[in-house]
Formats: sequence, C-alpha cells, structure tokens
Amino acid sequence: MEIIPSIDISDGRCVKRVKGRAGTGLSLGDPVEQALRWEKRGARRLHVVDLDGAARGYPVNREVIEKILRTVSIPVQVGGGIREVEHAIRYLEHGARWIILGTGILEDPSLLEKLIGELGPRRIIAALDYDERGNLVKRGWAHKTGISVIEYARELDGLNLEAFLCTYTPLEGTMKGVDLVTVRMLTEKLKTPVIYAGGIRSIEDLKLLREAGVKGVVIGMALYTGRIRLEKAIELCG
Repeated sequence: MEIIPSIDISDGRCVKRVKGRAGTGLSLGDPVEQALRWEKRGARRLHVVDLDGAARGYPVNREVIEKILRTVSIPVQVGGGIREVEHAIRYLEHGARWIILGTGILEDPSLLEKLIGELGPRRIIAALDYDERGNLVKRGWAHKTGISVIEYARELDGLNLEAFLCTYTPLEGTMKGVDLVTVRMLTEKLKTPVIYAGGIRSIEDLKLLREAGVKGVVIGMALYTGRIRLEKAIELCG
C-alpha cells in the first residue's frame, strides 16, 4: 500500500483544512518546500491539489504546481479545477504523472470520454468525494449531489482508470479515524484500485486500510502534525 503525502494549495501556500473549510486547520508555507521535504523523507508519490481551483472551476495555483512538478523527481498526481481537456494536458505536459478529475466529469461525462481518448485511461484518477450519507459532493465539496458513491464507482469501473480517489469528507483533516465500511464495499465490489483519504490518525488506521484492500492512502494532517511519521508509515505499509 502506497503512502502519499498531500500538498493542498490555497493562495499560493500549502494548507491543511478541516473538512475542506477555508480558514480552518494549518498554514504550512511554501508548497515547493513541502514537496521537497516529503521527497527527501522517502515519499514515492505526491498528491497536489489546487483548492482554489476546485472551488472556482479552473486552475488558480497553476504556477506553483508547475514549479513543484519541475522541482521534484517522484511521480505527482494533480487535481483541483481541472474542468477542460486543455487543463489536464497542460499539467501532464509539465510533468504530472496523473490528473485527478471530480466535479468536471460529474457535470460533464463527455470530458472523461475525451480525456480517455486523448491520454488513455491510465493517466486518470477519478475523485469520489463523498458525504456522511455515502453520496458524492462536488465543487470543492460545497455542493451535494445525491449520487451514491458506490453506484457511481460501478459506472466507471470498466474504464480501466488508474484509480479511484475516495475521500470521506466529514472526516477529512479531523484525525478521527477512517470510514472502513465504505472502503470495504468499494474494494470488494470494484476492479479499479482504491486510494483512500479522510480522518487518518495513526499507523493502526493504515494497517486497517491495507487489510481492507486499499492500494494507497493520501495523508495530510496526521503527517503535518507529527501524529504519523512518514518513514515509519512507509516501512510498515509501503
């Protein structure tokens, strides 16, 4: 199971929010420095998200993300505000290994078809951000959809995408534990690999996710607060 440090970007700075709410959590300075820090400590992949882009619907922090892509040598998955083919292609041309699509493909399924045609499915990670009812949320988690995360994932499961990134938004940034019930349903019912995020607080949580069949975990708050040491997490689970 892969351990993936997250770098969330707002106003050009690295932040960690609680439940995605602006003004909560931590402000962590230069995103490029944080990316280099995790690379030096052994990360094999980074998760980079333009939070402002996710809320506004177009890339906002593209320059700093492209600087990260130029600076680190490990693979990077990039998301946030990718709503057009050109957005995705530009990130890939600047060195992203994968692009993460959430709201864009929920609101315009043809976008996913176009990108698969242009890039192939293995450069694409579908973001399945879901709420306490197991339904998808979109536009920076600000809008509910009423669409079941399980049913939507089943619809996409035959496309041979790189992975589903499943984020349980009520626990994101809280360090209060993980949603094993939904995770197990996803890993048992789907062929597509599952990457999980939301509420991770301990090495024990990571072990439970690994036992549930998760391919990777995106960790933010627990790494930045020191609750989990990256090196130990990689040693035990990577």
